[in-house]
Amino acid sequence: MVLDVEGNKDEEARPVTVHGNNGGVNQKWNVIYLDKAGKDETTGLNEEFGFDINRPFYIRSRMPMKRVMQCHGAGWIHLNTYKAKRLDQQFWFDEKTKTIHSQQWKNYAVEKYSNGGHPYLRATATVNSRWW
Repeated sequence: MVLDVEGNKDEEARPVTVHGNNGGVNQKWNVIYLDKAGKDETTGLNEEFGFDINRPFYIRSRMPMKRVMQCHGAGWIHLNTYKAKRLDQQFWFDEKTKTIHSQQWKNYAVEKYSNGGHPYLRATATVNSRWW
């Protein structure tokens, strides 16, 4: 299972879901840390978890418009145009719980909706998803 832009459409506010890997460009992403946001570098990853721990980052699509994942009202996660310093577009990895948290809503972590029964992603305080 991988992060997936629903419908393979590079559109504003398109839902980000979890789907079986088909190798499509709508399933390819880059993790861009804040201090590298103006560059295409993606170095500095933690070998064990794949993220630098507690270091804010964007999750950017490799589709042509290079939009990023964004939390909408501490809820659903969609694809949106990158805007510098938008906290609702920034995430961080918590090593202790192995969850990806919203930078704007620090107590909210990314999970699959309905205890994994739905492919849609949301940010919530009740977390059932672990990422590694």
